[in-house]
Amino acid sequence: MSPSFFIARRYLFAKKSHNAINIISLVSAVGVAVGAFALVVALSVYNGLDSLITSLYSTLSPDLKITAVEGKVFDAQQPNFAAVKRVEGVAFYSEALEENAALKYSDRQHIATVRGVDAVFLQRSGVAGSIVDGEAVVRKGDVDMAIVGKVIAGALNLRPSFFDMLWIYFPKRGMSLQAISPEAALNREYLKPSGIFSIEMDADSKYVFAPLDVVQRLLGYEREVSSVELYLHPRANPKSVKEKVQQILGSSLRVQTREEQNEVLFRMMQGEKWAIFFILTFVLLVASFNSIGSLTMLIIEKKKDVKILHSLGAQDSLVRRIFISEGVMISFLGCLTGVALGLAACYVQLRFKLIRLSGNFVVDAYPVKVSPVDVALVLLTVMLIGYVAANIPVRYLLKKN
Repeated sequence: MSPSFFIARRYLFAKKSHNAINIISLVSAVGVAVGAFALVVALSVYNGLDSLITSLYSTLSPDLKITAVEGKVFDAQQPNFAAVKRVEGVAFYSEALEENAALKYSDRQHIATVRGVDAVFLQRSGVAGSIVDGEAVVRKGDVDMAIVGKVIAGALNLRPSFFDMLWIYFPKRGMSLQAISPEAALNREYLKPSGIFSIEMDADSKYVFAPLDVVQRLLGYEREVSSVELYLHPRANPKSVKEKVQQILGSSLRVQTREEQNEVLFRMMQGEKWAIFFILTFVLLVASFNSIGSLTMLIIEKKKDVKILHSLGAQDSLVRRIFISEGVMISFLGCLTGVALGLAACYVQLRFKLIRLSGNFVVDAYPVKVSPVDVALVLLTVMLIGYVAANIPVRYLLKKN
């Protein structure tokens, strides 16, 4: 054990001649503990929210999505798409076509986005696990079927157990509604509702899933799709696979990772998380000023000890290390206490869900996810602030004296 650390530890835990020094040191440690506690809890809650939102959007967002740079559709039967299927890391390949259309069920009407999907999409996406009524199929035998969002089903008063068909209308391409009767200018298909899904509000109020060939026929296409979706092996690197696929397809098609497909959302979540981090760090910085007062009073009280140390041959650097070590120990003890309490609070929330969410949410309690990187960042931040706060009075007062 170094002499500076040994003496600093004695100073920290020994009884002072002025009780105020002990009180200020305790207040300083408590302030650091509260700041560290708030940082751990806040970052863990944001991690939980981020994971929840990512899991919700990953239901409909594939690992990689290929879309046209110009226009809405493209031919997915081009030879280079065969090479895309063979790219290392690509596990499943799915085609989709979506467009806004008019819906009619019994005597009710609604506007929604009809998305034509294949069997791979239903297997690999999370739609099957989001069914609240019925089943996740778009074809059973010769019967074409549709999976409807919960909000849309409510607007149409639709239930899979009913016998009514869901009619889908879309204008024929190249025809004018003014030139002929409106009914003749519309393509229409009817589907048997098979299930109702509930993922999150935007998806529930937007999508109806139908067989891909039915939607292609409805829109007047043969091979065109609006997107090709790639599902990767668990260990594959999305960015690396994206670069390979983009190189094969060229600049006419866009390849996006899941984060890029929901770029605004992910940026907003990360921005809010770091905004909270810096706000709480500033609060922690203010709380650390208590240690400046504590060290100032301690240095004044220990003037005689400093003179004795100098008489024994101690250098100024040793004396500085003694008081800086004490300031760092105050921050360290407060930090460890705060982090431990923060981790305990996160565990209690995960285990018992004490803080609940009121209203109609996907989860009934605040989600929490503890990240070791965030815990290490909190420890590093608190210790850095403690070191800087300890340096201010030590350098000034020892130089003055």
